[in-house]
Amino acid sequence: MARHSSSRLLIILLISFVSAGRLHAHAVMEPGAVTQEINRCLMMVRIAATRRSPSAQKAVTRPSSGKGRRYDDYQVPAGTSLVVRLRTSLDSGSGRVDDPVRATLLDPVSQDGFELIPKGSTLHGKVISVESASKDNRIGHIVVEFNVIEHVETHSLATIQTRSLPFDATLEPKDKFRDVRVESGEQLTLTLSTPLKVRLPRTQ
Repeated sequence: MARHSSSRLLIILLISFVSAGRLHAHAVMEPGAVTQEINRCLMMVRIAATRRSPSAQKAVTRPSSGKGRRYDDYQVPAGTSLVVRLRTSLDSGSGRVDDPVRATLLDPVSQDGFELIPKGSTLHGKVISVESASKDNRIGHIVVEFNVIEHVETHSLATIQTRSLPFDATLEPKDKFRDVRVESGEQLTLTLSTPLKVRLPRTQ
């Protein structure tokens, strides 16, 4: 602050000396211009006294502080059905526990008129149990569940928990044993086993 004040004082003194010289010249050559020169001199002094250097202006600039964004919390109750289309083929003959499974949400999840999760969002899950068919185990068996949902637009992730969804093979009369296979594109209905919590920014 002291440095800026000294610089401002030096500018005022320089203007005063220059203006004094100009005033003397006008007094000698044109006495009638003395009044105009005095007014101009005072104006320059006022401008110099109030002018701030760029660094001073930057120093006093403060960013505008807006209020933090507000959110509303929603909770989709356990037992809610989610209709999805499978994007991963399942096979009890080749599948392994923890194999990733993907599905696409076919209907949006809404509550109180608000769309919480849009159609087209991706559900991520895994195989939690698998048994291949054999002479000792004639029917192949595979179980999946989903635990993450990915927003189709923002790609934000939310934790979900669906009930285990089992698939069992159906034996034909001529079959000694058979594995179960579920093709990609199959439509499935999942059920939430725990509430799904969703946080959305307020629009107003």
